[in-house]
Amino acid sequence: MAVWDELKVVLIRLRDQEPGTLLGYPMPEVDEGRHPPFQLTLAAWATGTAGELHQRFGDSVDLTVGALPYPPSRQPPRTPAAGQPVELLDPGEIVAELDGPAVVKSGATLRHGLLVRNRTRQELRVETNGHLTATIVDPETGDAVGGYSGGQRMPLIVFPVAPGQTGRIPLLIGTDSFTPRLGYAVPAGEWGVQATLTLRSGPGDSARKRTPILPFTITA
Repeated sequence: MAVWDELKVVLIRLRDQEPGTLLGYPMPEVDEGRHPPFQLTLAAWATGTAGELHQRFGDSVDLTVGALPYPPSRQPPRTPAAGQPVELLDPGEIVAELDGPAVVKSGATLRHGLLVRNRTRQELRVETNGHLTATIVDPETGDAVGGYSGGQRMPLIVFPVAPGQTGRIPLLIGTDSFTPRLGYAVPAGEWGVQATLTLRSGPGDSARKRTPILPFTITA
């Protein structure tokens, strides 16, 4: 209990004085069953805090910063290979573009919008959990390099788009790095984003399609 007694004081301070730093942690108000290692998840920008926690508590804390383990020595040497890519949208049927320029600071999260134009003769129904979650990609290679890694609620919320009309779908863009070579947050630069849409145009007729790579800017 000695480690937990010391750690819970730190957790309360971070929670109350540095909101947004801790994304996942054991509730400090509960003492029962608290045994190391303690699982802590920090925001991608909070590498300084992660370093302090690691130095102070060592192996008694199991740290994740953004989407990756901390310290870097715990990270796998290679990024897991991606699965089979989802088919691209056919621009003759559905056009997708960002609702204006997308710009966000490295390590931060942007709530934006995706404009979906229905060029078919049937109503499209875009199934979401309240928003789409984008993936950050290298615009030259198309490789996925980052995105939002936090927990999400999973209600079914459908956005209908009538034939010939354009609908706006909320879009969540996180900048957590998925690849160790970029660090814990995707760095400043010109990147791209893609989102996968689950589309339903009739009973039993469902398909998953991804948008083209859309321009995205990350600032320092």
